[in-house]
Amino acid sequence: MITVKKVSIFCSVVLIISIGGYGIHEWITREIINASTLFFVFLGIGFLFQSLTWGEMDGKHEGEKDEMEKHITLLSSKISYYLLLFLMLIVLIVSEKVTAMNDIKNIPLVIVIGLAWITMPITELVVSKKYR
Repeated sequence: MITVKKVSIFCSVVLIISIGGYGIHEWITREIINASTLFFVFLGIGFLFQSLTWGEMDGKHEGEKDEMEKHITLLSSKISYYLLLFLMLIVLIVSEKVTAMNDIKNIPLVIVIGLAWITMPITELVVSKKYR
């Protein structure tokens, strides 16, 4: 493993453990879960997986990727898009504790899910127009 990859993985793990530990401490002692703590733990997890995949915390730039790496990026983007939509629906169902659409009170979350649903098709249309 190259030195940059080792350092990136180490820094990511330190970030996750330190911020996650702080978050767990706050949760146990004060019974508070901060949005900023969750955000930075997720950021650290993202950096960790970038480091494991590409060897650097900021990933590999598109111009440096070969055909297989570009295929991996494309396929993982599509899978992650649909997985994110599914997870957003799960969050909506669990947070609202309802099964009927008319009983949902968190309208901003419904709007975000709707916008997320139409983002990929609109983006694909715009990009396809560029190449046609």
